[in-house]
Amino acid sequence: MASTWVLVAHEAGARVFENSGPGKGLRFVEGIDHPEGRLQDGDFNADRPGRSFRRDAGDVRRAAMSRSEGPHEHAVSDFARALANRLQHARTMGQYDRLVLVAPPKFLGLLRSSIDAPTERCVVGSLDKDLAASDEAELVRQLGKVIAV
Repeated sequence: MASTWVLVAHEAGARVFENSGPGKGLRFVEGIDHPEGRLQDGDFNADRPGRSFRRDAGDVRRAAMSRSEGPHEHAVSDFARALANRLQHARTMGQYDRLVLVAPPKFLGLLRSSIDAPTERCVVGSLDKDLAASDEAELVRQLGKVIAV
């Protein structure tokens, strides 16, 4: 029988559920915590960009040097890649046949861009909502828009 995994994720963690067919509901598989997703850029112990003096037309004010990606965004991107690797491994081990992704829009985009092509072909639906704090009954209600749970 085909097994569908439902990944409910956001920046600070994820939960994986399994659905084994219509009317079967969800069975909790695992929870994955990512506490770095709750931190702000200033909370990271990473080196901060240096400061420089502006030399435009005699302007001597100090300005922070910019970074293309802050520590928070970097940690979130790393977490999306780690989840994608976990999904790829589970797929190759035959733990699921179909996959549903549930995450806030920005994080869903990071997940989709991190997933390999064979795993992407298993994705049968997605919800761009933050349902991380939702209980199983609410998840079943919301997932009914995507798959028969």
